[in-house]
Order: sequence, then C-alpha cells, then structure tokens
Amino acid sequence: MLSILSYYWPRLIASVLFGCYSAYSLQGKYQGIKLFIRFLISILLSCTVISMLFEQIIVHSFSMLIRPFLSVSTEEVNAIYMIYWVLLDLFSYIIPIILYSKLVHERKIIAATVYLQFIIQDKVTLTISNSATSYFFIYILILAFLSLIHRHDLEYISNHKENMNWRSVLHYNMALFVLLDICYGAYYIFPGLGTNILNIPTLWLDAIVLVSCFFAISFSKLNIVVSLEHQNKIEYMRKFQENQSDIIRDFATISEAKSGETGQHIRRVSEYSALLASKLIDDETDIAYVKVASMMHDIGKLMIPNEIIEKPDKLTDEEYEIMKTHSAYGDSLLSHNQGKIMTMARTIAYEHHERWDGNGYPRGLKGEQISIYAQIVSVADVYDALTSRRSYKEAWPAIDAKVEILRQRGHQFSPRVVDVFNSSYDEIEKIRKQYAD
Repeated sequence: MLSILSYYWPRLIASVLFGCYSAYSLQGKYQGIKLFIRFLISILLSCTVISMLFEQIIVHSFSMLIRPFLSVSTEEVNAIYMIYWVLLDLFSYIIPIILYSKLVHERKIIAATVYLQFIIQDKVTLTISNSATSYFFIYILILAFLSLIHRHDLEYISNHKENMNWRSVLHYNMALFVLLDICYGAYYIFPGLGTNILNIPTLWLDAIVLVSCFFAISFSKLNIVVSLEHQNKIEYMRKFQENQSDIIRDFATISEAKSGETGQHIRRVSEYSALLASKLIDDETDIAYVKVASMMHDIGKLMIPNEIIEKPDKLTDEEYEIMKTHSAYGDSLLSHNQGKIMTMARTIAYEHHERWDGNGYPRGLKGEQISIYAQIVSVADVYDALTSRRSYKEAWPAIDAKVEILRQRGHQFSPRVVDVFNSSYDEIEKIRKQYAD
C-alpha cells in the first residue's frame, strides 16, 4: 500500500484540485456539510482516482484473462496489451462522467468536456514525467500555463455556457485523449523509451504530445472567439428586433387611430394571435414575433380615404373594392424593411383576408398557400371584429361570434386554427374581458 501511495501521491493532488473545482462550481447551490460531501464525492469520481483504480483492474485482468492464451513474442504481447489498455481506459470514464454531471447539476456534454480537460492534463503530465516528483512539478507548470492562457476566458465560459460549442470541443478532446493514451502506451511497446535518460525518441514523443496540446488550446481559444462573435451578433439582432417592435407598435397606433377601430382592438388581436400561435408553432421566437407582427395587420388602411374608413353606413360595392386594397397597400408599405418581424408583418398584412376555400383577397390563395401566421391572425381579427362595436354595427354576443368562427371552419378559416381557437376559447374570453374597451 505504501509503495502504491508513493507512486500515485502526486496524482491524488490532481484529484483534490478537481474536487476544489467542483465545489467552486456548486457555490450558491450548497453550503456547509452538503458542499463538503460533494467535494469528497467529486474527488472519488475524479479522473485520476478512476485512472488509478482501472490501471490495477486492466493490469490484473489482462494478465489473468488474456496473457495466458497468447503465444506470441513479447513485443506483440505489449502491442495487444496497449490496444486492450486504450479501449478499457476510454470506456472506464463513461459512468464517472454521468455521475459527475448529476453531482454538479450540469449538462452531460459540458460535464464530459470539463472532465476530459482534467484527464488530458493528467495524461500529458504522465507522458512527459519520469518520476512522481517530476509529475508534481510538471502538473503545476501545466496548470500555471493554462491559467495564464485562459486568464481572460474562464469568467466568460462560466457565464456564457449556452453560447459555447461544447460538442466540437468534446470531440476534439476525445481525439486528443486517445492520442495521448497511444503516446503513453509507446513506453510499453518500446521499452527503450522508458529509461530516465533523455534521448531523441523520448524527446520526439514529448514533442508530439506538446504540439498536440498546443493545437487543443488554440482550438479552445478559437471556439471562445467564435462564441463571443456569435453572442455579439445575437445581441445586435436582439436590439435590431426590439427596434423593429417599437416601430411596429408606433405604426399600429397610427393605423388604429386612422381606421376608427376601438382602442384595444390591436392589443386584443395581438394577444389572441400569440395564444393561438403558442398551440400551433413550436418555435418560441416565432410565437413572440407573431404577437408583435400581428399589430400591423391593417397598416394598409393608412392609404384608404377617410370618408371610406369613417363611413357609418354599409360600404358600396365600389367603396368595398377600395377598402380591399388595404391588404396590397400593407404589403407595399412594409416591402422595404428587413428583418424577420417586418417580413412576418408584411405577410400578415397581405394575406390576413385570404380564405381557406380560396375566395378571399387580394390573391385568392387557398389552404396551406396562406401563411400560418396569416391563418392565425385572420381568426383573431374576425373574432375581435365580431365582438366589438363599430360605427356601422353593434357588437355580437361572444357566444354568437364563437359559433360563427366554428361555422366557417374549412371555408373562411383554417380547420386546425379553428380547432385550437375552440379548445382555447376560455383563454380567448379572458383576454377579451381583460382588454375590453
């Protein structure tokens, strides 16, 4: 036992450092004895403890289960042993990584990447060092070097985990792990490398290990740079979309004032549309965009003469044809704007009077030719128009408006949108009452 400890003691220091890292990542989640227990568990799950345990298992299992059946030269036995070593060594960390991810409440891919980083540090040190003492000093030097290289990156990585491309780093580290295992195994296949005398083959092997690690560090730095650029782009697009939302709200307010519709019409249509979209669209971003873009559905009415917009009586056929042009005007007014919200708003403005049966306007689109966004807003707009008072009509009772929407299923409106409207009707009514005029 003493001989084993005298051989492995510096690697136990690496285990303690791994435990400290794990405890640091759990600060704020656990305190006192609970944090200390997880510190101890993480030491037991550390790559160096697992490696030391499996080294004994691999050596003894090979000598008892495989070596007796091999009638080949010593060099060939060593080569077979190394293949056996690399395979078992690779799989030996799977369960510890899974347990570690649960211990620190981290996604498996992130936990595996962090865990592999510690494995690689251990493998590099083992390959270059030739004694327990040299392992200790080399490991400290590697830690100091990595801390220097990543001194500005650690805080960013900790605070922006979701922006990092962990899969690419993990795959790179796995390849490096196998390479380091093979390099370390060279000492078994070529016994001359195992001497404490520095020679050309040993230096050559060490150079391969170090160059490979420099590439890994460069790849990690590059991933951070790419992640940072991606974050900046996302932030720019977020601000851009916020500006678009502000523009849409301003235009919608102007349009509402011009159209003579009730004060809360646009708000209700927006809320109805968001509710229906949440049951029909999987993309959370698109759902949020529909809520804003739907406010622009009648923007084209800005181009319709006031005498038609404000007429208290039923429109003549000629006036109705003029009123119908507001869809095309909406398309034209929004045609020069960029960005997904504006594009969605343009589509809604252009298509929200199309009918499922193809008898709508302005293009006579039919069925799924109509954008899902316009299908949604069409139901929301008509239901609110029916339940709202206008200068030319009184508000319908809510139940009558609901029956009319259901009656137009497959005719004026998309069947699946009407089905969602029907199943969500209680929520629709809450919105109508909440934003009543």
